Amino acid sequence: MAKEKFSVEEFEKKYVARLKDRTLDWNVLKFQEEIDPKYKRAQMRYIGRGATANADSNVITAEHFTLSTMVLPPGCVGPLHLHDDVEEVFFILKGQVTALIQEVDCDEVHEIKLNERDCISSPPGVYRGIRNDGEEEALMLVMLGANKPNLPTYPEGSALEELRKQRAAEREAIISK
Repeated sequence: MAKEKFSVEEFEKKYVARLKDRTLDWNVLKFQEEIDPKYKRAQMRYIGRGATANADSNVITAEHFTLSTMVLPPGCVGPLHLHDDVEEVFFILKGQVTALIQEVDCDEVHEIKLNERDCISSPPGVYRGIRNDGEEEALMLVMLGANKPNLPTYPEGSALEELRKQRAAEREAIISK
């Protein structure tokens, strides 16, 4: 059997994601912002759809991880959340942020200051979040260590966790009909 001829054009269509073809998605995490306006942020996906499983067809298909950029306005927060199946990496491209880390079954939230080109990797099973304490928007790369991560959970008793449970129950009711 003859090997198919390599086509750089086909390779480019499949494996290159250009900024000019992306848009900031301010709606993918809008449900969090509806709980509290400080959760406002935007995502721009490059590889995979992330844990949100957003139906963005303009991404490179993920095989082993996801990659997106995140814009975090001044004073805004990516809320504490937990991925049970993947590590999550935040690489700060612009701005200064504070990483928030909390162990399960512990009330203390640890804060770690991050500057441009700093990086933090949070393992599965640890709550993580990020806060922009600066005067300008922060821009970061966000990577998740699976092609389709599980949906995250939020600290027990939080408004976001209650909303997640409600939405999960509504989804289950629809699926079981």
